[in-house]
Amino acid sequence: MVFAISAKCCPCKPCCKWSNMEVTAWALDASARGAMVISGIFLGVALLRTAKISVGCDVSCEGSDCPDPAPELGDCNEKVFGFKPSSLLAVMGMVVGILAAITMPVIGAIVDHTNYRWKIGAISALGLVLINFVQSFLSQSTWALVAFLQIAAPYIYLVHCVVQYAYLPELTSDKNELSDITAQCNMWQFLTQVGYIIVVQIFAISMGTGAVGTARISQILLVGWSAFFFYVPWAEMFGHRPALSSVPDGETLLSVGFSRIRKTVQEMRTEYNAVFVCLCAVAFSEAGANAFTTIAVSYCDEVLQMSATETSGLILICLVVAVPSSIVFSNLTKRIGAHKSFMLSLAWWAIVTLVAPLFMNGPTHKANGYVFGIFWGMGFGWIYPTQRALYCLLIPGGQESELMGIYIFAGQILVWMPPAIFTLLNEASVSMAWGLASDACFFLVALGIAYSMGDFELAMMKAKATLGKRVMGAGADGALGGANEGLTDFEMPGKDQMTV
Repeated sequence: MVFAISAKCCPCKPCCKWSNMEVTAWALDASARGAMVISGIFLGVALLRTAKISVGCDVSCEGSDCPDPAPELGDCNEKVFGFKPSSLLAVMGMVVGILAAITMPVIGAIVDHTNYRWKIGAISALGLVLINFVQSFLSQSTWALVAFLQIAAPYIYLVHCVVQYAYLPELTSDKNELSDITAQCNMWQFLTQVGYIIVVQIFAISMGTGAVGTARISQILLVGWSAFFFYVPWAEMFGHRPALSSVPDGETLLSVGFSRIRKTVQEMRTEYNAVFVCLCAVAFSEAGANAFTTIAVSYCDEVLQMSATETSGLILICLVVAVPSSIVFSNLTKRIGAHKSFMLSLAWWAIVTLVAPLFMNGPTHKANGYVFGIFWGMGFGWIYPTQRALYCLLIPGGQESELMGIYIFAGQILVWMPPAIFTLLNEASVSMAWGLASDACFFLVALGIAYSMGDFELAMMKAKATLGKRVMGAGADGALGGANEGLTDFEMPGKDQMTV
């Protein structure tokens, strides 16, 4: 049954060539998550609009009746939940970031010290589908409920990522193959997002919907898309894993995660300092990159006064550019190494984000937004696969689940900070240009930290010496192509095991 479904249903031809079926599962799951991110953008634009309307603020016109050029909107100083409506998305992102920073060690401990890895992945996927179904009923009367769920959904999304990322270093032991896997799965995710935006826009334009109607369409499509692309990998491809270790005496699942982080960080600083440095750099780079979408959507709505269609058009440009960029920069990473490539990607993000507000400071500069969409798209296609490949090359074998949990934790521990800074500046009526530019500071700090790593090649060789302790996915040591053999290393989930 496993082979039949993967042969018939796998649409990711670049990833289906891998002999390890879990690589294909990783790509399919990434497709569902990618569509979820894009739907969140449509939802964010609609929430900003409904929040403004709820307190009587002016909103931009929608549809063919809009004058050209559209009149500039006045400042909205009314409050919703104690904040300006334009701060809504940033506040929501800040809350999710704080919750994640507090609880991710516990989730990581459960994944590491129990055999529930697969079950948590499957349950979190189901939860995301159900929440997005409820959010498809967005209206002016339900926007507050949808906004609350838009805090719960990203949090569950992060829980799901903890599980999925635990599989990543187990997909292959070859560094070049790992670079190919991360780049091609990243490309597959971006291709999904491009197609998803196009389909949503076709429906929205043909039906003449505004921001709220477009968000509803997006949510309805997302439910079907994510249900399929979550079901296939989790029902048929991802394997179960045993507990990597038992809970130490005197510890519980609630405490062991935090104590293990403290001990592991100390161990990494002593034995694998490059891993510690990489985690510190990731903390700042992920904070900047994860917050960018939230800040950019607010900026486009408030400063450039873009409609939902225009904002999604800018995001579409980012994604279209990100697809080939993943391949181009994967080749660059192979030539110069993951460490140098990661530092260059950080420098790129910092420069582009610092310069952007100078050329995007009003509704008359919407066209410049699309130009910078190209530059940001290159950054998205560059930073994520390079960063993941760098970390996987540095971590020692036998601690993958734990260290990938810490990787997610590091990526979330500061993610609340850029939205918090943006919110403080916005609430103080400081120009949003400074709010956008402030995001670049996180990439600059990450660049300085990454530069201090030292000898990357030596650190990579030290990690390579421990790969004998790594539990690899079935077929991970095989070359490209070939049959899926050796699937007896751990139990593969079938349909009957989807009852969790």
